[in-house]
Amino acid sequence: MKTRPFKERVVLITGASSGIGLAAAKAYAQAGAHVVLAARRLNRLEEAAREVESLGVRALSVRCDVTRGEDVEHLMREVSSTFGGLDVLVNNAGLGLYGPLESISEEQLRQVFELNVFALWRVTRAALPLLRGRKGAQVVNVSSVLGHRGLPLLGGYCASKAAVNAMTESLRTELAPEGIRVLLVSPGLTESEFREHRMNARGWAQQAVPLKAMSAEQVAHEMVRASLRGRRDTILTLPGRIMVLANRFVPGLFDRIAHRMANPVKKDA
Repeated sequence: MKTRPFKERVVLITGASSGIGLAAAKAYAQAGAHVVLAARRLNRLEEAAREVESLGVRALSVRCDVTRGEDVEHLMREVSSTFGGLDVLVNNAGLGLYGPLESISEEQLRQVFELNVFALWRVTRAALPLLRGRKGAQVVNVSSVLGHRGLPLLGGYCASKAAVNAMTESLRTELAPEGIRVLLVSPGLTESEFREHRMNARGWAQQAVPLKAMSAEQVAHEMVRASLRGRRDTILTLPGRIMVLANRFVPGLFDRIAHRMANPVKKDA
């Protein structure tokens, strides 16, 4: 990025040790922002922070499990003491879940909602005092195209991202009078460690999806562009946009298509 439109701005990214989070950290840094990287893996975070600092900005790495209130409070204290405030919060940390709804466990569903929904609420609420009063402040919530349409064998994950979408809409209207913009970015299939860490219902595993995946860097580029423009909703990948439109205009037909899409599945012994 030739210009540095986020120069001297402070951006906090959760789930920043790999994948979309790490790519976003570098993309915002290239745009001139100082970056706070939060995740559980401290060794990966410190390595990521060095990569970010090599781009000529400041980086702060903070080990944080966003499902723990005390960790989130510590994170915000570190941001406040180091930078004095926050301009952009990127809620990126997330967890996947695969398998039919009747086969996933209640514990698995609770884990997914704890990270994808409750942690997003927890971090956002804690960050608001640091965002208030900062001109152009933003909250960027990373959802998924699957938050716009439930698919078979992904119902638990889809439900968590649909909750993110609804919370984003509510938060957007609640914070608008204060000048804090709330944006939603919905990636499609992305090359990252996400599938490696995803939970599976017992006896279920997904084979490779026959779709071209975006790179994490492409997602990050589109995220920063949406952030720069203040775009409310960004749905990424052409298949993702087609899916959302098909579900809106021909939902019955898309039900049948979705059923066929669920076929490339294997059951483990």
